[in-house]
Amino acid sequence: MSGSLDFVTVEGLLAYGRALARRASERGLVVPPRTEASGDDVDRVRAKIEQVRSFVEHSKPGFATAEAYRLAREGFIDDQLVFFAAWNTLLAEGSLQPLLRAPIGAVAKPTYRRPVAIVPRTQLTPTLAEGRIVLELGDDRFWLLPRDLGDRTLFFTMRHGVSQVDSKTHRVGCRLPNQLDRERGVSKADAVGAALARMIGVVGQQLDFLHLANYLDPRTFLHCISRSPNARQLYERVSAALVQDASTSEPIAEPALESSDFGWVTGLEKSLEVEDAARAFNVETSIAKRLMKDPLYCYPGGNSFFDLYVDVIDGLHRLGAAQKGKVTCLYTHSSTLRALMIYLDPRPFHEAFSEFSDYKESQDNVVLLTVEQGRMSGYSTAVGLSERERVSRNTWVTVERARKDRVTLKPRALKRIIALVSGGDFAGGGAALKELHVAGQRMGLEVYFVRHGYLGLANNWIERVTEEYTRGMGSHPSSPIGSSRFEDFKQETVQQAAMRHLEPYLRDGVLVVLGGDGSMRGARAIYEGFGVQVVGIPGSIDNNIEGTISLGFQSAVALADQSIESLKATSAAMGSVFFVEVMGAGSGHLALACAYQARAEGLLVNEHPDPNAYIDDVILGTLKRTLGVPNKSHLFVVAERTPHRHHKDGGVHGLVDYVAAVISQWPERQARPGSHYPLTLATKATILGHTLRGARPIPEDKAIAQHLAHEMVHRLIESPDDIVGCLLAYRERGSIGPIPLHAVTPKQFDWEVYSRMHGNAHIT
Repeated sequence: MSGSLDFVTVEGLLAYGRALARRASERGLVVPPRTEASGDDVDRVRAKIEQVRSFVEHSKPGFATAEAYRLAREGFIDDQLVFFAAWNTLLAEGSLQPLLRAPIGAVAKPTYRRPVAIVPRTQLTPTLAEGRIVLELGDDRFWLLPRDLGDRTLFFTMRHGVSQVDSKTHRVGCRLPNQLDRERGVSKADAVGAALARMIGVVGQQLDFLHLANYLDPRTFLHCISRSPNARQLYERVSAALVQDASTSEPIAEPALESSDFGWVTGLEKSLEVEDAARAFNVETSIAKRLMKDPLYCYPGGNSFFDLYVDVIDGLHRLGAAQKGKVTCLYTHSSTLRALMIYLDPRPFHEAFSEFSDYKESQDNVVLLTVEQGRMSGYSTAVGLSERERVSRNTWVTVERARKDRVTLKPRALKRIIALVSGGDFAGGGAALKELHVAGQRMGLEVYFVRHGYLGLANNWIERVTEEYTRGMGSHPSSPIGSSRFEDFKQETVQQAAMRHLEPYLRDGVLVVLGGDGSMRGARAIYEGFGVQVVGIPGSIDNNIEGTISLGFQSAVALADQSIESLKATSAAMGSVFFVEVMGAGSGHLALACAYQARAEGLLVNEHPDPNAYIDDVILGTLKRTLGVPNKSHLFVVAERTPHRHHKDGGVHGLVDYVAAVISQWPERQARPGSHYPLTLATKATILGHTLRGARPIPEDKAIAQHLAHEMVHRLIESPDDIVGCLLAYRERGSIGPIPLHAVTPKQFDWEVYSRMHGNAHIT
């Protein structure tokens, strides 16, 4: 998660803990117990390690509440230094990972979420807006609110601004009585209050206009704070702006809003903290930081971020259930908002934690949440942009302006199209090429094809296309003009050679690139580096480009489904266990679609945070329950090269033998002469591999290809500014639109479908 922790030792942790205890004694904010070294310290830590290991094992079934988890954890902390060393020793060896998967209260990541707060224009659909109040906030964002609060709880979650002790440079936490900076902190609190009051007032007017009860009357709000002075100061400034010339009720201290507990490190400069760690472990400071960046790292005398995460998420669910039908303002800290972002992000805990690892000051001012039917949803920035959003928006404006500045093609000036297919093969490319030629011919354009992608450009394999050449091309099962992976195209000298061959065709001409993310990177390179007028069409059975369906994906799934259904029939008849490996190294979209459509019993993908645990808990656990059930198939889909401990190449390699060996030891699989003869069980691997690349295009892929190619030709003629330097995307609802090549990003794994496939299982 944060890099290898193999430098961590029991002796190093003990030395590090004592160094931190000395610093804590000097500061006087936290008084640690005496931590003098003794001869049996290592033995005591070893004994405590076994207690912690037992706690982790007993935690797997989960805890009813966050408090139950906390009490169980604190129950065997008698010596803080010994516990600190034992806990973090197990962290370094990976033995604490099961805690991230244990069901604790309401902490399980949601498998269903409905946007109920603020959405960008691109996501605003009639379905989302139905029955809601829609307010435009600027920056192409809209606030969606229910017409009545009903049994929902609405949270306005606010973090304090800049404080006197800066959390960028010091470990602050819940034990340090921090106050707002007199100038920057107070002025920001006033700005947040004014902006929030203005927005609430606008919604109130809308409710009055619609003759609806104004549930956003600030005089009825409940206010909850943490114990820190800066949280109370934020409450005082914001509540004064919300209810002018009137007093508000005394705020309630809510434990779930408390900041991190850094224990003995409270108030310490982060640079000193990491220097002590580097000395204790005899490593560079950059290496030592890995320990503190892990969410399970426990501070001496304090907690881990994961402990805070559990308290925040379970606590706010509890608060939401207790305050149904109310609007509550929560005044808290950046660590609380970070926990909320991680929880509401669709990715697993470890991915979301990494994404929001640098959540600091000067970011989100207000986070709008709802708790509805036991679910918390709707994270968004309600006032102002987060720093990440602001940087992203400014970068977008700058880069998009540069993209348009490179467009030299004028409307109705297009004379020729040069097309190539690059990267891994996929179905549907022939249909797109055929339509490019047909639509181009009708518009009086010359059409050229390049054989074998960027390799063909470097070798000048460019040919004029005739009608005879394209006959039958639409139904071709792979690229009719060839494709290739050509890593040498990354070299500038190779690109220059390709440009010399392409030069005669570029005057009032456009290069069309069909391929996946790597092919689009090549297209961007020659667009930005050489000014070649380029447009992309997505083609990849991996379907790993965000915002579009890629050609070949649906055909590959259809072909895989035929094979998987045949294997399921054999499995049901003979009781066999099949592991089916599909392509998609590093991208599990194809595997997910194949597994979900075929109702496979499990799916092993690269995106899973702990494939080894999945094999032991889900795959073997499922087989333990289902083996021997009459007419039951046993089939699992595996994405190629998914790493696990049973073989260096991952995927199905080593997996089949391991599962077969474990099953063979189960008592129910043993023969008992005269009373029980188990069905002979075969555990097999089937690798579909490149058969999916050569799938015959199904009608859906052909139709998408034709729509994209036809639309591309017409847009290149009418409005090249909007499409040159872009990928033309086919979105899920059938709409077609450009994505600038600089904005092409990997598609996020669909954890909602993955969780749905596993029933009530949750992925952390």
